[in-house]
Amino acid sequence: MARTMRIKFPDRDALHHVTSRISGRQMLLAGAGVKDDMLDALERAAEFSGVNVGAFAVMDNHFHVVVQVPCHEGTVPESEVLRRYAVLMGGRASLRLEARLCGLRERGHAAAAEAELGRLRARMHDLSQFVKTFKEEFGRLFRSRRPFPGTLWEGRFRSTLVGGVEYLRRCAAYVEMNPVRAGLAVRTSDYAWNTVGAARRGNAFAVRCREWLLSILGVITGDSPLEEGRLMRRIAQVSCGKILGSAAFVAEMLGRFSDKVRSRSARARTVEGIGYASHGWKLAARLEAA
Repeated sequence: MARTMRIKFPDRDALHHVTSRISGRQMLLAGAGVKDDMLDALERAAEFSGVNVGAFAVMDNHFHVVVQVPCHEGTVPESEVLRRYAVLMGGRASLRLEARLCGLRERGHAAAAEAELGRLRARMHDLSQFVKTFKEEFGRLFRSRRPFPGTLWEGRFRSTLVGGVEYLRRCAAYVEMNPVRAGLAVRTSDYAWNTVGAARRGNAFAVRCREWLLSILGVITGDSPLEEGRLMRRIAQVSCGKILGSAAFVAEMLGRFSDKVRSRSARARTVEGIGYASHGWKLAARLEAA
């Protein structure tokens, strides 16, 4: 199977919907403790990577995250690298890193110290590196508490590039409603491991995510029966697409990233009440016919 090409912006802030499944769709995330570990890993990975998480939902065999990857110009200062490393790996690990960098410089190996810092900086402000850090940290926590041989994740993660505030709102609402669609909750706020439910229970990370998203959107959930009805179903263009937004945005991105969008039929196609998307049409047709 061909590798999924990542659509990422190097020159401006980018919004993405990311989803990934457990290998073999096993229900390895069904326990409350496991889901708590995933939120902990997500919080630390986001802080280390310098990204903004707007919405999330941890399900029994997969997760959804809506994230903004800010465009970052210049070099992340060493003090900030050390601070983020402490968030991800712990204060002792950060102190060991700082001592190692000082030792290299004292021995006249300043270039080696900068190279080590460079490797850490390369993991920041990048979608793929953020997801990699998140999955690795969760995998470490998961295996530290229970034996699990083999691969934890099923293939590479899927990501949809989201264009604009209106489509961010719909995508975030879609993510929040995942536990309702799955029958795990009656209302989005009843579920402990999506943004709105976790924030309602006082999870500080979820509260920050919610505040950041609300500062941009004002309102998150759908404001019409049509939209709510659509969001209660699985929407291929949201969950499996590559580009979601206005017709102009999708057309612009298809032109800009034509080397990454391999489908011959990829073009802006409308979904009533949702927007325009570039992919997911075969799956959408099967779901509509079901």
